[in-house]
Amino acid sequence: MMRAIDLFCGAGGLSLGLKQAGWTVTHALEINQDAIATHRRNFPNTIHIDIDIAKYNFHPLKGHIDLVAGGPPCQPFSVSGKQLGNNDIRDMVPEFVRAVDEIRPAAFLMENVSGLVSPKFSAYLDMWVEKLRDLGYGVTLMLLNAADYGVPQKRMRVFVVGIAEGINFAFPGPTHGHDASRPYVSVGEALSGCIEDATNNAKVTFCKNPVMRKSPYAGMLFNGKGRPLDINEPSKTIPATAGGNRTHFLDPLNQIPIYHTYLAKGGKAREGTLEFCPRLTVKQSARLQAFPDDFVFTGRKSSQYCQIGNAVPPTLAAAVAGSLLVQCASMKGRKVA
Repeated sequence: MMRAIDLFCGAGGLSLGLKQAGWTVTHALEINQDAIATHRRNFPNTIHIDIDIAKYNFHPLKGHIDLVAGGPPCQPFSVSGKQLGNNDIRDMVPEFVRAVDEIRPAAFLMENVSGLVSPKFSAYLDMWVEKLRDLGYGVTLMLLNAADYGVPQKRMRVFVVGIAEGINFAFPGPTHGHDASRPYVSVGEALSGCIEDATNNAKVTFCKNPVMRKSPYAGMLFNGKGRPLDINEPSKTIPATAGGNRTHFLDPLNQIPIYHTYLAKGGKAREGTLEFCPRLTVKQSARLQAFPDDFVFTGRKSSQYCQIGNAVPPTLAAAVAGSLLVQCASMKGRKVA
């Protein structure tokens, strides 16, 4: 049995991916009470730690954990935030590295937004990567698109993976997409047969001054941060801020391309509400994040949307964690001193 701890576990997207890949998640840490309630519901055999990570001593876990995994809060590095980096009190990258240092597992896996590898934060990330290498790990990082691994969503995330004794991790190649053996999973395919769920009644209203792009599903033709989804393509990124008019929506009657063509020909922007374009439900959002229908989210609906948007898509996590398990299995028991 290869044992893992999931730090900043949230609802459990990374934990589920680890489980699907063959890891046993023995411990999970999270301070958000709704998220850890969801995790407890879906992982009843895991030991749950619901205190501030800065107050937790990881030394007793040394020798009992093979993998330290987790996605430190992304807000310090997200382009949708203030990008304060290490000046943001939510920056928990140092705590992740401390956990690795105190546990000394066979491997670690850290996930975050693409902003972490942007020029603004590259020196900061390099500093922590060097600290991890100084601990004896071979460290490899790569920016991955979830859609390339069978997730019905375009979602760019960086993975930083380390293996003990300086061994470098080999990332799995894409399984879906134009240059892979299988096509991308589309919104329509992912949502087919989705179980009924409470509706999101936020209306879709026309922009007074629409911003046009080549695609009718790009630009800004409608108010709010929720965007229309093309059912023939993977979804746009599901945000943690979803709920109300920040939730993406569907166009079952194909009205949006018609409106886009009308505007492109010089038509005047319409006023009022676009009817028959439902916002994604919680269950539909979960499907686009690659969660199975039997995964139960707890808390208020707004919290459930947030938990889903914050999660690592399990299918993406499983692809990376599966390759890591294969590379670690042969060295089980050989830990960093």
